[in-house]
Amino acid sequence: MAKHNPGDILTSDWNPVVGCRRYSAGCRDCWWLDGIMPWQRRLGNLPDNLTEGVPLLLETRLDPAKLRGKTGIVGVVQHGDLFWDEVPEPAIHRVLDVVDQVAAERTEQAVRRPARAAPRPASPTKYVIWSKRAERMADVLARRYPQGLPAHLACGVSVENQALADERLPHLLRIAGWRFVMIEPMLGPIDLAGYEDVDWIVVGSETGSPRARPLNPDWVRALRDFACVNGIPFFLKQLGTSHKSPDRDLDGRCWDEFPAGFVK
Repeated sequence: MAKHNPGDILTSDWNPVVGCRRYSAGCRDCWWLDGIMPWQRRLGNLPDNLTEGVPLLLETRLDPAKLRGKTGIVGVVQHGDLFWDEVPEPAIHRVLDVVDQVAAERTEQAVRRPARAAPRPASPTKYVIWSKRAERMADVLARRYPQGLPAHLACGVSVENQALADERLPHLLRIAGWRFVMIEPMLGPIDLAGYEDVDWIVVGSETGSPRARPLNPDWVRALRDFACVNGIPFFLKQLGTSHKSPDRDLDGRCWDEFPAGFVK
């Protein structure tokens, strides 16, 4: 489970929409399309006819009860890309409606908590979404949240190299609210100069395939130094190509920083 994996930023995930299509360099050996999706079909959790390029909205998972029990840092639609152009915009809003509803319920419960009750640790649940389809994500979220993202929601953009960072990150900066950069798999050096106004940088190597492309630690050091200079929390998921025995040590330290209020 993500909660017990120190190299995962998430406590758990919630996947009412699944499916995707390979989109850019980091998708070559997609962990979902090549591994999780066939496995879930064999288990009977997904239809046998679900294939790459087919989005699927799972009505039973859209029940708010399926999300209420998840706390900490919850990944929304990890088994696909919510902002893929094959996902209809009404479906995106249905997913976000459930997130907003459950977050509002948590806030109301906290307000109603009796004064005599023992205080609870300040660890509000955060719902995080990241996408490779940065432009559509920014457009949809701007229409839905014209005053900026609600505090319970954080959005990120996934990039793999400098060209994709420069293509996608300007759209991330159009979103007002919690913003992060997900650099996994990192396939080349990336300079984030000009993108300092983000709240979190997460970096990881490619894993799980015999063809996994290696990560140069110097690329990671440059991003780590950038994050430190600019006061941005930095999280290193792994350096090597094995997800079963992840190497998370960089210069004698495990980098597992979270933004304020994000508690796994």
